[in-house]
Amino acid sequence: MRAILSIAIILAVSTMNARAQSLEQQAICAKQAKIAFEENKADNELQLKIGQISGDYRSHYNPKLNKCLVLIERTVETGGGEFSTSSQLMDVFERRIFGTYSWTSKDTNYQEVPPAGCVLTPTSWGIILCSSKEAFDAFVSKYMEDDESEAK
Repeated sequence: MRAILSIAIILAVSTMNARAQSLEQQAICAKQAKIAFEENKADNELQLKIGQISGDYRSHYNPKLNKCLVLIERTVETGGGEFSTSSQLMDVFERRIFGTYSWTSKDTNYQEVPPAGCVLTPTSWGIILCSSKEAFDAFVSKYMEDDESEAK
């Protein structure tokens, strides 16, 4: 009976330590993602001059990959009634880009047209071209959710 109780205590303590470590990693990731977003914004000064309408980001610490990821999304009014939207999934620390998606539209209701660019890079040497926001979002979800069994 003591052995079972000892094992239960060891498992409970290791689970609590893992959760505490995960929370700490998530906090560090969130802080670094904000920095990456701000640096990305500074790198894209032209977008700000043209007329950025919105810019946002979402961070996620992926424990299976041991990576801090950020999804940066921006919408810019480029002039002449055109709007350009871009999304980029990036490793915060390595600055490795896992995927980019962009499209331009003259429709103020943001009706999507075929993308101007959609490139997925699941590995450092592999490039996949995609043709829709749905394909990009499906790719991103493999990295930005905790069930990353298909992410590489």
